[in-house]
Amino acid sequence: MLTHRWADQDLSAEPDYNVRAGRLVRLGDEPYEGGAWVVVEPGDTMRRHVNPDGESEMFFFVDGAGVMEVDTEKRRVSPGQTVLVPPGLPHSLHNDGDRPLRLLALWWGATVAAQ
Repeated sequence: MLTHRWADQDLSAEPDYNVRAGRLVRLGDEPYEGGAWVVVEPGDTMRRHVNPDGESEMFFFVDGAGVMEVDTEKRRVSPGQTVLVPPGLPHSLHNDGDRPLRLLALWWGATVAAQ
């Protein structure tokens, strides 16, 4: 069993995405899988990007609120919601609230997602 406890002070800046994040221990032997606890500060936007190796990505929102954009579709997000980003689609996340937006992101290879 692997366990991980998340604390804001353990997160570090990830300038490529304009967020603070703490990468999780690898989940297994898959070459394109992983996860991170992520914080988007009020007024900030996680930069629009496409996952570089064709991964699918799932966002689990735990605190705060904002607007998630996947391709051209925008949706409000808040605690208890999940968003699945299929392989190859650009996505971004804007925190339009007054407190940090916290989430867990998990990603895995496109061949795993298609099964």
